[in-house]
Amino acid sequence: MNYFILIALNLLLFFSACDAGDLIPEFGSPISEITLADAESQDYSDLTTPLYGIQVSIRGDVGGNEGNILETLDEMATNFLECQFGDSSIGFDEFQMVMPLSELRVFVVPFTFECEAIDRDTCDGLYFFDSDIIVIAREIRGICDDFAFWKHELGHRYGMAGDHSNLGDFEACIDPPGCIDLPFGIGD
Repeated sequence: MNYFILIALNLLLFFSACDAGDLIPEFGSPISEITLADAESQDYSDLTTPLYGIQVSIRGDVGGNEGNILETLDEMATNFLECQFGDSSIGFDEFQMVMPLSELRVFVVPFTFECEAIDRDTCDGLYFFDSDIIVIAREIRGICDDFAFWKHELGHRYGMAGDHSNLGDFEACIDPPGCIDLPFGIGD
């Protein structure tokens, strides 16, 4: 019984020491619009992921170690392929008319960005079907791990429709676990 009283007192002290606004992280506005032309104009020749050889361009204002970013993209791609298809080697071979991951170009940006998508004007990631380019935000609004929607965009590359009409076929392998998406304005 004393144990529970001690826990309750600690929680009471914690919450009384915090202003309610301190419990909600601050989030900025989305960065400016990124178009297909912006994505195509990047230099993808210098960086490739160590496992799949994905061609990557990292915008200068993205924080963090380039090597860690490249490894994270590979690890998450492996997790997606194993979950969705039961075989991560699919990323190396042609699969249902999808080129190997070494043909994919990825433009990494720091934060959620303005975009033109089927059902939204703000994106955490975007797959350009005709150009085999993914633009992916390292951080997004809400409380999520880095690159939270990377697997979602890979889902589009491997057959998920742009309008999400077949989302059920991919949902188990693309949803970021434990991700809380907060709308803009919260914490401002």
